[in-house]
Amino acid sequence: MAIAQEILDYLKLIPVLKTLPKRAFQMVYDYEADVLYIDFYNPPYSSDDTELTDNDIVIRYGEQDEIVGFTILHASTW
Repeated sequence: MAIAQEILDYLKLIPVLKTLPKRAFQMVYDYEADVLYIDFYNPPYSSDDTELTDNDIVIRYGEQDEIVGFTILHASTW
């Protein structure tokens, strides 16, 4: 029964995923560090620059200031 609930929890993401830009991306959650990594390219592009926002989101920029991903610190608090 616990596995079925876990699957249902993941299915809650589908409405959000439908609203995102239509391209492949990768998400990895590090439970111990409570950090969510979102990369807009697979394999991830390296970043040339980063910006830390007031709400602990690191925006990673690649060439020509293109956003290549996010790192969300303290992800479970969202």
